Amino acid sequence: LTTCMEVTANYIEDRPKIPWEDLRYVFGEIMYGGHITDDRDRVLCMAYLQAFIQPECCDGLELVSGFPVPAPMNYSEYMTFIKDSGEVPAESPVLYGLHPNAEINYRTTQAEVLFRTINELQPTQKGGADMKSPAEIVGETVNEILERLPELHNLQEFSERLEEDRKPDQHVFYQECERMNALVNTMRATLEELSLGLKGELSMTSAMQELQDQIFMARVPSVWEPVSFMSQRPLPSWVENFQARNQQLLDWVPEMQSPKVTNVSLFFNPMSFLTAIMQHTSILNSYDLDQMSLVVDVLKKSPDQIETVARDGFHIYGLIMEGARWDPSGTIEDSRMKELYPRMPVMTVRSLPLNKIDRRDQYECPLYKTQQRGPGFVVGLFLKSKAPARKWVIAGVGLLLDVVE
Repeated sequence: LTTCMEVTANYIEDRPKIPWEDLRYVFGEIMYGGHITDDRDRVLCMAYLQAFIQPECCDGLELVSGFPVPAPMNYSEYMTFIKDSGEVPAESPVLYGLHPNAEINYRTTQAEVLFRTINELQPTQKGGADMKSPAEIVGETVNEILERLPELHNLQEFSERLEEDRKPDQHVFYQECERMNALVNTMRATLEELSLGLKGELSMTSAMQELQDQIFMARVPSVWEPVSFMSQRPLPSWVENFQARNQQLLDWVPEMQSPKVTNVSLFFNPMSFLTAIMQHTSILNSYDLDQMSLVVDVLKKSPDQIETVARDGFHIYGLIMEGARWDPSGTIEDSRMKELYPRMPVMTVRSLPLNKIDRRDQYECPLYKTQQRGPGFVVGLFLKSKAPARKWVIAGVGLLLDVVE
């Protein structure tokens, strides 16, 4: 901060005009930006600078609605103003550019963590004659999951049925079947081993005990995570989602063609399908793949209203917006109160060369696999916006593939 103040003094000295754009670049890309390692964090930093480092900051700029920039003061006067003036608004999400719904999300997460912690601290011993022991509860859960495990996909048959020059989207579905087989094998092996241990036919190892504890707490076992899809769901909900993912693959098998509308939230690797869209266009038109990008057209239809495949690209659904909502007029708008996760309509995703794409009045909305965001980043999709893109950056607007409500 001290360095930025010195740079500002040097820049404005003996200059008739303050170089606002230069200052934003120096602060956002060098002074602060040089310490930011995540690209999305740097975008947020620049958005804040664009909002506050501008001519109006010296003449009536409102930091939030009804609270203008205070008059110039020294440090002690600023501290007194903040503590004693009574003009500083109470802390809320709005102060940071977030929607009031963010407070609901925050409090809900707090409550979930609290009750989950209390639940984990409860004694796991049998409490009475009519109560089931933890081992009995886990045994029932293990048997239920084993009964619902699907058969392995016949990859050899698929290879023979698919043409040698497979289309990119066929590659994706085939790879998804491979990943599903790996997950099913891991689940079956670990659950059958634990079942034998619970029956006393095998000695319980530390790994089996950990698996038992996690199933008892309704958590997805950590031993499945290396071959599983990213998810924050509790185990019962995770199993239902697992079944839905496998069902989409089973629906693909008879024709081995992408459906009229594809639920990308049910892929292990959704980016592979989006990349396949670019590859498909690149092959048809002899474009350079590294010079292409995705283009999104949001329709006014739900999945059951789609009657034919897309003429260009693919129809997708399963995306959920957080921090804002998609308005039927065809643009991003502020969320409605208490509507935390509005679902997106069907979207047509296609690909074009970069020199043919117009990005004006669009917000690059990051797509994530889960509410955890960060490690689950997939890609940025450009959506139309009447408001400046920085508004949605500061509001933390993003698209999610899987939500636990």
